[in-house]
Amino acid sequence: MRNDSPLAFKKSIQAADLINVPLICSRQAVKNTFSKNEFTDWFGKDFDKLNIVATYNLAYNVAIMVEEGIGYAVTLDKIVNTTSDSNLCFRPLKPRLESGLNIVWKRHQVFSAAADMFLKEIQDKF
Repeated sequence: MRNDSPLAFKKSIQAADLINVPLICSRQAVKNTFSKNEFTDWFGKDFDKLNIVATYNLAYNVAIMVEEGIGYAVTLDKIVNTTSDSNLCFRPLKPRLESGLNIVWKRHQVFSAAADMFLKEIQDKF
């Protein structure tokens, strides 16, 4: 959210805080509201009351939309610049909402040297 937003003065954001504000959500989070996902589960019965004004695929794009005052982005922490030199800030959801991530690649895929090194690092770490 923008630093000058009313919700920016809160330490955390609850579902009720988001009912009447314009939200910009990840396309994956709202793609199919009939299927179960962490986002719809977190809101529960209030999900249908949300004012989702736009969706995004790239965090860079959503940062621009938020800076221009289009709405509040629901995103993962540390994906968008919210440091002190930014006009944006991040507030965690309460209760905490976490989402798992998956890394998928084609078997027998030919990768660039950089992509191959990245994949090997990930495999070594996990």
